[in-house]
Amino acid sequence: MSDKNNDKDKKSKEEIRKEIEDLEKLIEKVKKQNEQNRKKYGGRNPILKINLAAVYSRNFIINLIISFLINFITFFIIISVLEELFISNLTNDLYLLIIVFGLTLYEELYKKYLFKKHMQIVIYSIGTIFFLLNVLYLYFVDLIVFGSSFSFISAYHPIIFIIVFSFLRYVIKVIYKRIELFVNRKSRR
Repeated sequence: MSDKNNDKDKKSKEEIRKEIEDLEKLIEKVKKQNEQNRKKYGGRNPILKINLAAVYSRNFIINLIISFLINFITFFIIISVLEELFISNLTNDLYLLIIVFGLTLYEELYKKYLFKKHMQIVIYSIGTIFFLLNVLYLYFVDLIVFGSSFSFISAYHPIIFIIVFSFLRYVIKVIYKRIELFVNRKSRR
């Protein structure tokens, strides 16, 4: 009976040795894959970054200019393609520049304030606070600032406009970030 126990111990020791060898082989495979990834990504592991504030530059003025350009392009596309769906009268394109510059400045300031002082509101609202503040801005511009020179068709149209604006701006931001990434990769070589 003791011989049977020794055989079981031997088998179990042999099995353990085989498992250890298999693990060592797997470790070697993982090391090789890591080396290949390092070569592929230039010695660094890829990092996924999520930027809720969409900061284009650390310099506030440059960030403001790029945000203004993106907002203006988005506004202009919506106004030129879908003007009849949202706006009842736009008497001057200068008003469009003023509205977009005001929106850009307003956005940059409230984002900076909310991210510094009230980050929990941004996190709990999942960014909906930005949407609501943009709608508030458009209502303010529509009802108080420009009056009859710039107005939406109805009270619901600023909300729909901001939804379309946010989606289209997101697409333009993604395109901008892809171009920036492509240019940065080319400059590293």
